[in-house]
Parts: sequence; structure tokens; C-alpha cells
Amino acid sequence: MSIILGTPLLRTKEITKSKHGEPKTSSILLISAAIIMATILLMYAGISYTEEMMKQYSMCRDKIVGYEQHGMYPSPEEFRLALSFCD
Repeated sequence: MSIILGTPLLRTKEITKSKHGEPKTSSILLISAAIIMATILLMYAGISYTEEMMKQYSMCRDKIVGYEQHGMYPSPEEFRLALSFCD
């Protein structure tokens, strides 16, 4: 009786599955699109917030400059102090 060690046995009915599959191109594209859209939304929100803050500062400054032109602040120090409240 002889045993041949070099010949592999063929198993035709067994199906092997890998534990971890590679990510598919479609899932990579969907994740990339989601990241890009989230970035765009965050940038839009940041720009809107900054623009609103600039408008508020400008309105405050315009009021104080108007008061200064009407002579409400007798010294430049008081005028600068009033402008510091807009920040």
C-alpha cells in the first residue's frame, strides 16, 4: 500500500467564503460622496454664521459712529470704549 503525499484531494461540493471581503467600488463612492456633502454643508453653515456676525457688528458700529457724529461721546476714549462693546 502506498500513499501519495504530493497529490491534493479535489473537493467539488465545498464552497469556501472569505471572512472579510474587499469594499466594492460603489460603497467607496457612496462614502466619498457623503463626506463631500457633509463638508459642503459645514462650510455653508460656517459662512452663513460668519456673515450674520459681520452684519451685527456692522450695525452696532454704525449706531455708535452715528452717536459720535451727534456729539454723544465727548472724548475719543469713550468712543473707543463704546466700540469695544460691539465685539
